Amino acid sequence: MKWLSRFSFHRRLQFTFLILILLPFVVVTFWSYTSVRENVSEKIARSNEETLKVIGSQIEKTVDNISFVSVYFSEAYDPAVLESLRYLQDTASFGNYRVYTHYNKLRTTANILSVQSLDADLQIMLVNRENRVLIGSQEYPVFSVLPEALLQESGRLDEREKVSLQWFPYGGTPAAPDYYYAVRFIADPLNQDKLATLYVGIPSHYFRSLLDTGNAGSRLSLLDQQGRNIAVTGEAGLTDEGAMLVSETRIPKVGWLLTGKTPRSSIDSHINREFLVSISLIGLFFLAFLLLSMLWAGYINKPISLLRASVKQYVGGNRAVRIPVQGKDEVAVLSGAFNQMLDDMNGLLQQVESEQEETRRLELQALAAQIRPHFLLNTLNSIKVDLLLSGDEPHGAMIDALMKLLRVYIHVDKPLKLAEECRVLGSYVQVMQIRNRLDIAFECAVGEAEGEVMLPRLLLQPIVENAISHGFSARPEHPAIRLEAVMEQDLLKISISDNGRGMPEDKLQRLNRRLQGHEDPALWPDKGVGLVNTARRLQVLYGYRARLSAEAGPEEGMTFTLYIPVHQEKEAAALDDPDAD
Repeated sequence: MKWLSRFSFHRRLQFTFLILILLPFVVVTFWSYTSVRENVSEKIARSNEETLKVIGSQIEKTVDNISFVSVYFSEAYDPAVLESLRYLQDTASFGNYRVYTHYNKLRTTANILSVQSLDADLQIMLVNRENRVLIGSQEYPVFSVLPEALLQESGRLDEREKVSLQWFPYGGTPAAPDYYYAVRFIADPLNQDKLATLYVGIPSHYFRSLLDTGNAGSRLSLLDQQGRNIAVTGEAGLTDEGAMLVSETRIPKVGWLLTGKTPRSSIDSHINREFLVSISLIGLFFLAFLLLSMLWAGYINKPISLLRASVKQYVGGNRAVRIPVQGKDEVAVLSGAFNQMLDDMNGLLQQVESEQEETRRLELQALAAQIRPHFLLNTLNSIKVDLLLSGDEPHGAMIDALMKLLRVYIHVDKPLKLAEECRVLGSYVQVMQIRNRLDIAFECAVGEAEGEVMLPRLLLQPIVENAISHGFSARPEHPAIRLEAVMEQDLLKISISDNGRGMPEDKLQRLNRRLQGHEDPALWPDKGVGLVNTARRLQVLYGYRARLSAEAGPEEGMTFTLYIPVHQEKEAAALDDPDAD
């Protein structure tokens, strides 16, 4: 190392700088390149896997939609659909009006079911035993015979399988079929005779749009359980598996395999290009920094010391400290930027203090909003006490009933026992009879077990309100409402009867159709909205077994009956009906 003594201290400092900085930089650069190459490959592989999962999830949703359509037709949830399938099982043309009626029923059902799969552009066809199209498209009109090629493909399927979907490709080429069909054979639930065959075709452009990730160098393919191609996108000439990143995911419900392949060469070339540019730029900056740092070290040291001292003062609490700006060189720019940063930090601190003050104000407002309902209840309670002390018991009772209703409305999102709901209805009737100047007799016949069943709050109020508003509009002499609840196996039956004016038979039938969702709401504008909402609320909470029906009373008035599925623990099974679709 004696040869270094021939150089000046400045040169020796430069040599030391080169040895201590440049050599580690080269080592780190090489290590970084290797690490980045592996990390990028892993990230691209994970990204491809996530992309395949997203595509597989979308395909699985489409398969679920197809399964739903097939289950709806094959399991005969709608008796009218089953009747139409039986009537049209051997029909070949529009021979009479009944044929058109049953066809229209099937077409309406198919249109409703196809709404949830519009994005997939599914081709839904329902074919009877005579291979006549009942529900088709422009390509396959009604009562036309299926093409021979399609019949041959579907003829290879097992007609004894009436539970699971069966799949096959159709049209195009083996590498890219035009459609991929799901087939389900529909049998009569009484004798298991074949009624019809449901074809649901997924077009090839749907798969291509899903598999098109925008990367032309990647190859995505979708294979069925038999290894047949469903769809392929990207470069078709990639054959060397070792030179590619391969990602796979399987769609469990149908067993399809989704594969993505990306050539490693495209990844490496991109990394090499980017890394070479980065190394070149860093090398240039490194050389410039090496020269300038040695020349300007002493000149820059003084302002940096001043900057360090100013930072310490600012951290110590002196927010007014600033660095004097002299000249127009880089140090002056740095000093000005530092001063600007201090000004910005002061502004941010003031903004944070202002936001904290605003947050405290909003919290106080929220507390005030929570206090208002309790303030109103306390005020009403004071009025009730004054009325009772002054001997005005009717108005005091009305205020008490109104307070009970307000307490229920405050906690409307919490369930309530049926017995408690009856007491709430009693308070509601008490308010309504004073409001409408009627002497209404309200009776609840609820057993101990039935009274423990938990129900959503205010579920029964629209029915009682309907009885008072419409049933007693003629103001009978002795208006009465009776609520009765009994358990019938796993169903809670709640009957609400009144002795009002009742309803004509034709309107009663239309009301029941509307409660069951079989009639267009536009035909009954502004009538029965509360009853219809109650019926829909039952089906949403408890499934298709829950329902609301209306019938004429034994002598006069109306009787509304609610059927609600109940657990063995005597609690309403909201959103937990095992037989609900």
